[in-house]
Amino acid sequence: MRRTSIPPELRELAAHLSSIEQVEVETDKPLGPCTSYRIGGPTAVWAAPRSEEGVRRVLEAVHAAGVPLFILGRGSNLLVSDRGWQGVTLYMGENFSGWAFHDEEAAVRAGTLWMDLIRDAVGRGMGGMELMAGIPGGIGGALRMNAGAFGREIEALTVEVAGCLPDGSRRISRRHEVDFGYRCAPQLDRVVITSARFRFQPQDPHVLATRMNEILALRAQKQPLNFPSCGSVFKRPPGYFAGALIEAAGLKGERVGGAEVSRRHAGFILNVAGATATDVHRLIRRIEQCVFERFGVRLEREVRLVGDFEE
Repeated sequence: MRRTSIPPELRELAAHLSSIEQVEVETDKPLGPCTSYRIGGPTAVWAAPRSEEGVRRVLEAVHAAGVPLFILGRGSNLLVSDRGWQGVTLYMGENFSGWAFHDEEAAVRAGTLWMDLIRDAVGRGMGGMELMAGIPGGIGGALRMNAGAFGREIEALTVEVAGCLPDGSRRISRRHEVDFGYRCAPQLDRVVITSARFRFQPQDPHVLATRMNEILALRAQKQPLNFPSCGSVFKRPPGYFAGALIEAAGLKGERVGGAEVSRRHAGFILNVAGATATDVHRLIRRIEQCVFERFGVRLEREVRLVGDFEE
């Protein structure tokens, strides 16, 4: 869906952002191709900085203009409305990627694909992240939701997180200053993460590679990887597993338009046939209602909704 017109104030802001060095700016840019779901309408303004100074200046300008801001990393774990985003999208993906190891620590930019970092760490004999192999997305998003798997979360390796507040001011948080929890890191909610430092443990690279490959094989066996998805749609309810509840409610294979509950793992909703964001959202709501009516459990969404949806 393309917007017929962009408000004058946003066009003026886009022109201003275009004057900032090392910032790529577009208007009316489709967001779907930038997400793992391959779903979503356009953003009014797209800004992709390549330096931390660029990030800071974009944030200052957006804050001064008082327009809505959406931070987009590698596009996993979110669903963008078919109507798109009526504001500025600050893109922190491949334009903000890269890392460097110094002994047992790595300084990593927020747009770095997590799996790229894990593969390099394993090859260097740096352990600690291999159990989280196969988790999609970038470092910035992983930190904001304290992503993890097999009993280990990214918090365990974090030394510090650097970024900017919405007004452009710089913020550095040490690990003990962030209350990392299950799929949350509240002190980072308002931070545009630009980089982080992680500490690894030296181990035999062959042992690490074997462990990583076992995890990847297990994911390929249990998770549906042949269609676009956002990963797990719901958080794990206390005392339950979301996928098991959805399956027990008889919802495997349930479909709305082009969106379908995975027949392999009911915790995933797949884009199997050109699904719209509305299709996925309606299926999410149907699952929530059915699981509550059957088991009295209210599922909490792990997927983030961006833009306008009818709740």
